[in-house]
Amino acid sequence: MTLLDDGQVLGNAAPMGATSSSTNPFLAGNMAPVDVETTAVNLTITGTLPAELCGRYLRNGPNPVTPPDPATYHWFTGTGMVHGISLRDGRAEWYRNRWVRNDEVVATLGESAPPNPWPADHMSFSANTNVIGFAGRTLALVEGGAPPVELDDELATVAISDLDGSLPYSFSAHPKLDAATGELHVMAYYWGWGNRVQYLVVGTDGRVRATRDIELPGSPMIHDTAITERYALVFDLPVLFDMEAAMAGSLPYRWFHDYQPRIGLVPRDDAPDGVAGNPHGDVQWFNIDPCYIFHPLNAYDEITPDGGRRVVLDAVRHPKMFDTERRGPNEGRPRLDRWVLDLDSGSVSTSTLDDHPQEFPRIREDLVGRRHRYGYTAGLGSGLSQDTLCRIDTTTGTVVRRTDNDRMGYGEPVFIPRDGSTAEDDGWVMALRHDRDTDRSDLCVFSADALADDPVAVVHLPVRVPNGFHGNWIAEN
Repeated sequence: MTLLDDGQVLGNAAPMGATSSSTNPFLAGNMAPVDVETTAVNLTITGTLPAELCGRYLRNGPNPVTPPDPATYHWFTGTGMVHGISLRDGRAEWYRNRWVRNDEVVATLGESAPPNPWPADHMSFSANTNVIGFAGRTLALVEGGAPPVELDDELATVAISDLDGSLPYSFSAHPKLDAATGELHVMAYYWGWGNRVQYLVVGTDGRVRATRDIELPGSPMIHDTAITERYALVFDLPVLFDMEAAMAGSLPYRWFHDYQPRIGLVPRDDAPDGVAGNPHGDVQWFNIDPCYIFHPLNAYDEITPDGGRRVVLDAVRHPKMFDTERRGPNEGRPRLDRWVLDLDSGSVSTSTLDDHPQEFPRIREDLVGRRHRYGYTAGLGSGLSQDTLCRIDTTTGTVVRRTDNDRMGYGEPVFIPRDGSTAEDDGWVMALRHDRDTDRSDLCVFSADALADDPVAVVHLPVRVPNGFHGNWIAEN
């Protein structure tokens, strides 16, 4: 290992991957992988870091550990790498990045495989999409059949997880935490199941306590879900498993023009009224216009003045996905839309909340499944660049956008409530940004109600963090 003057420690290195000039856009610019694991301590801060922010900001994303073939590489298939920044008492203690260990990573780095309770033929795809803290564990997550991977507090891989023997098979990149119950709600899929998905509920002890299989007409890629107090939502959309693509070594999902897109409402078994949440009730389906949804902002139940029952869903709508561009999500301008599902008539109405290209929508997490007002997203520029932070007021329609200059590109925003806060937007928004001139990254902390103002603090990293997928703030207990 080599200790650099700024406190940076270079650890495990992998063979050099694709460069920033790759012909594949998902291996170019700030999507190009980094090829070394780094530890840096006592990071430089501009501004004043709120002393109450004690915990870790973690972010996961694809970062191939061996050089991929640019002609066939799909962004979703890169080896997972988790980046983390530890904050405490107004200081930035450390930055680390670590590959999430799987068979390919340990073979490349010459390490022993982590403990794995699953059979040898279980799906072993890299956990490259999200990273959460739940029931005292840090879990790197992916969808499509592969299990979670448990990490320690400093991002080393502890083990492949089966949630203490309770996970039937597949998990998801996007479990939804209900703050009122402390439980996770998960919509899992796996191509080997055929035409069905599995709805899971994970109890506060970190073990799966309930499962329900849901039959579908096809085998869709279901990246995410949404919940309300009474329902879990199934996005049955026209990106389906394709054996020909699988045999070709590509992402085995593509757009099917003749598949009817729809949204399903699955009754929760813990719904507050005990009626809509009947676990034996039927799933109610709503046909919608063709589109693809990676990420909902939120959903909630609503009772109209005349007693009508509705579910409101706000989500980023892509016009289609993996039709002509098979290497990653680049099939038209994604916008923030609202779907209102009328449970009494079965009808659906839609509207656009913001037509600026954007993705990675987030809200204040303790409002998941309940009525929200504010949303925060990463605006998208040309060439899939993440360039703008957006704050959307869904009540007034007001949108605040922050674009510093052509140098800076912002990733997914994460909301952290201020201690004791009552107002929905009383807190901070954290986001990684990339400086194209210095080719380094920062963690920026903004006051959530003043996104256009200067950040209250900027933690300067000694390295570049590639554009990735999802992350979270894990507060210190």
